Amino acid sequence: MTTSKLDFQNINFNMKTMIDDYTFKYGENSCQHSFVSSFLLYDKYGDMFCEKNDFLYTLRSKRGNQNERVYLYPLGDYENSDGLINALENIFDDAHSHNCKVKFETLTEHAKNTVLKLFPDKFIVEPSRDYAEYVYKVEKLSTLKGGELARKRQYLNRFLKEYNGRFRTEKIKPEYFADILKFQQEWLENKNSIDTDPTHQAYLEIENKEIYEAFRYFNELEISGIVLFIDDVVKGYFFGCPLSENCYTDIVNKADRNITGIYGFLVGEFLRNCCADYLYINRQEDLGVAGLRKIKTEFKPDFLIDKFILAEV
Repeated sequence: MTTSKLDFQNINFNMKTMIDDYTFKYGENSCQHSFVSSFLLYDKYGDMFCEKNDFLYTLRSKRGNQNERVYLYPLGDYENSDGLINALENIFDDAHSHNCKVKFETLTEHAKNTVLKLFPDKFIVEPSRDYAEYVYKVEKLSTLKGGELARKRQYLNRFLKEYNGRFRTEKIKPEYFADILKFQQEWLENKNSIDTDPTHQAYLEIENKEIYEAFRYFNELEISGIVLFIDDVVKGYFFGCPLSENCYTDIVNKADRNITGIYGFLVGEFLRNCCADYLYINRQEDLGVAGLRKIKTEFKPDFLIDKFILAEV
C-alpha cells in the first residue's frame, strides 16, 4: 500500500494554537474552520489535521466512504500559488493512495473558484445552501436598528416590559453549569415532544452532546457566553467563540420559546457582553431546518457565506 504524504492526527488540545493561527488568518470567517467546532463535533465529522509546508489540512474522517475521502479546503498563504497548488496536489495524492477520489465539503465561493481554476474539469460542483452561513454586523444586530427589524424590536420591548425587574443576565461561570444543563435537558425533552421528525431529533441529540462537551471543556476551549435568569430560574443561554480578529460565532443558543421576545433579548445581551470588540457575528448555518432558516432570515443577515461541495470526477 502506498504511504500517504499527509500524516493526519486526531484533534487534541495541543493543536489549538496551531489550528487557530491558520483559521483566524485564512478561514474566511467560516464557522467550519474552527478548532472549537471541530473538537465539539468530532463524533459527526471526525476532523483530523495535518500541518505540512505551511498549510493546514483537514480530513473529515467520518464523512467519507470506500470511494471518497472528504476534506476541507487547505489553509495557508494563498498568495503563494505554487504552495497552494502543491497543497491541493497533496490532497489528490492522499486520496488516491487510499484508492479514493477527493471530495471537498463546505468550500466558500473563493475556495471553489480557486480549485476549479487550478484544476479545471476535475470536479462536479454542487451548491450547498443548507451549509450557507449567516453573518451579521454586531452593531446592527445588538441594537436591532433599522426598519426591517422593527417587529423584532417590538417583541423585545414586550419582553422588557413584561419581565421588568424579574430578569438578570450573567456571564457563564462554572457555578451556573448545572442549572444551564438542567434547562438544556428540559428544552430538549420539550422540543422532541413537539417535533417528532427522526432526522431532526437525531440532529438535536448530536447537538446535545456538543453542548455537554462544551461545558466540560469550557475554559480550555476559550468559550464565552451569557445565561438568562427570570425569577432566579434559567430561561436561556448563549455561548460562542472567536473565528478571527473581527468575527465571533455563536455556537449554541437556547431559550424558553414560550416567552415572546426572549431570543432577541438574548442575542443583544450576548453581543454586548461577548462580541463588543468584533465587527461581525457568524450565526452559522441552518442545515436545511425550516424553523432555523426562518429565524436566521428574519434577523436580516448582512450577507451569507455561500458553500459548495466539489466531488472529483
